[in-house]
Amino acid sequence: MMSAVSTCCRRPFAASLALAVMLCVEPAIAVRQSAAPDVAVLAAFLYNFARFTEWPKLPAGATLVACVVGSDEVAKALTGIAQGKAIAGHGLSVQRPTDSATWGDCHMLYVGDGFTSRSGAGLAGIRRLPVLTTSDEKGFSRSGGIAEFYLDGAQMRFVINLDAAERAGLRLSSRLLGLATVIRDRDAL
Repeated sequence: MMSAVSTCCRRPFAASLALAVMLCVEPAIAVRQSAAPDVAVLAAFLYNFARFTEWPKLPAGATLVACVVGSDEVAKALTGIAQGKAIAGHGLSVQRPTDSATWGDCHMLYVGDGFTSRSGAGLAGIRRLPVLTTSDEKGFSRSGGIAEFYLDGAQMRFVINLDAAERAGLRLSSRLLGLATVIRDRDAL
């Protein structure tokens, strides 16, 4: 299902987000033609998702915790992007939890392709917590995850499950939603 925002209205926002993404990564980096998104571009998208998300009851100056499961490369790239930067007055700490029981301590959770099937119980345990769940595994957003990244040719795109975001109590910027394919739980059937 496509977003209600028309393509012509999304182009200025897409250009703005693309520019923001490219400012976060080295200029020579481009999305490779492969089944998986480029690690640096994916990390830049994760960083920008944090910029365009509001967490409930987040104390002023608290550090945002971005957890990465299943990809050392994404964790390393995200750490590099976040180093020395603040998001609305919050630092960003990248962590690599080894136990899904600690995922509730994350503000954002990226689960690498191939790891979501092994992480089902952990993901189910945080469905109603304010954790922005993300992955590049096909079908992630249709199975209750909030954001799913995918390649469309050489372009990285994303799907957002708005019901999952609302269930988690997160507010996503309209600018972010305007760039996404937005689905609801009923679309997942």
